[in-house]
Amino acid sequence: MTTKKLTKLMALYLPYILLGLVATNFGEAWRLAEGKELGDKIMSMMGTIPMAFANPLPSLHPLDLLVGLCCGAGLRLAVYLRGKNAKKYRHGMEYGSARWSA
Repeated sequence: MTTKKLTKLMALYLPYILLGLVATNFGEAWRLAEGKELGDKIMSMMGTIPMAFANPLPSLHPLDLLVGLCCGAGLRLAVYLRGKNAKKYRHGMEYGSARWSA
């Protein structure tokens, strides 16, 4: 793989990688939150978010990395599906003046 292709590939996937690394801190906040039920866990997570983001480096715990991977992959999937389902202006009709000809 040439350097130009690698640079282009890195520029394409850099936003997803960065989002995944930031999302590892949300995984850490979830892991550090106390509570057994979902509501208790979410309310406790609001208090642990500042503690998780106090360290700007991503967390390397396996659960946190899984959360980051899922968030990055989810965003990439959403962008891919949005681009794939882009709608044309008029389906099945010609554009421009060609449709006016006899």
